[in-house]
Amino acid sequence: MRQDIVIRGTTRTGLQLLLPDEGEFSAVLERLAERLASSGRFFVGGRVQVHVGDRRLSAEDREALEQTLQRAGMVLLSVKEGGDPVAEAQAPEAGAPPAPQPPSETALVVTKTVRSGQEIRHDGDVIILGDVNPGAVVVATGHIVVMGALRGVAHAGCTGNESAIVAAVKLRPTQLRIAHVIGRAPDEQEDLKPVPEVARVRDGMIVVETPTEAKR
Repeated sequence: MRQDIVIRGTTRTGLQLLLPDEGEFSAVLERLAERLASSGRFFVGGRVQVHVGDRRLSAEDREALEQTLQRAGMVLLSVKEGGDPVAEAQAPEAGAPPAPQPPSETALVVTKTVRSGQEIRHDGDVIILGDVNPGAVVVATGHIVVMGALRGVAHAGCTGNESAIVAAVKLRPTQLRIAHVIGRAPDEQEDLKPVPEVARVRDGMIVVETPTEAKR
C-alpha cells in the first residue's frame, strides 16, 4: 500500500499521479496541494491520470481532486481505482507500442536537438544528446546535461534544489537558472575548440567552471 505521492512522466507526454490508498482522502489532497505548490509552475499545463490503488472515490472526492489539480493549473484526464497503481502507471495503453524507458527512474534522455519553440520539462535529470537551440527551453527538478551546445533557456533544480548543475560541451544559454538563482549568460567567445563547462550554485551565485576547475 502506497504511503507517498509519486508523480511520473513529463508535462509534454502526460503525467501519472500515484496517490496513497490509506488515510483520509482530504489529508492526501492537502499533501498533494503542498507538493504542487512547492513545485512553482513546473506542472502547469500537465494532463494527469490519477491512480488511487484500493481506494474508492466518491463523487465528492473526485470533484475535490479535480479542483486541487485545477488550482495548480493541471487537467484531470482520468482516475483509476483498484489493482497495482505502480504497474498500471508503467503499462502502455491498449494498442499503443511500449514506450522507451529511460536508464533510471529519474533520468530523461533526449536523443535529438531541441529546437526553437520546443520545451522539455521533467521531474528528474535531463540528458540531451544534441544541441539546445536559441528559443528552446529545458526545465528539470534535477541536473541538465547537454552533449552539445546549450544556447536556449536552462533551469535546473527548478523546485529549489541548489545542488543541481547545468553542464554542456558549449555553455552559451540565453538564460541560466539553478533553483531560484538566475545567472548571467557567459560572454560569447570565439572558441577554436568547445570546452565543456559546468554551472553550479556557490555562495548564492551561479558560477561556471570547466571540469578541471571544478576538481580544485
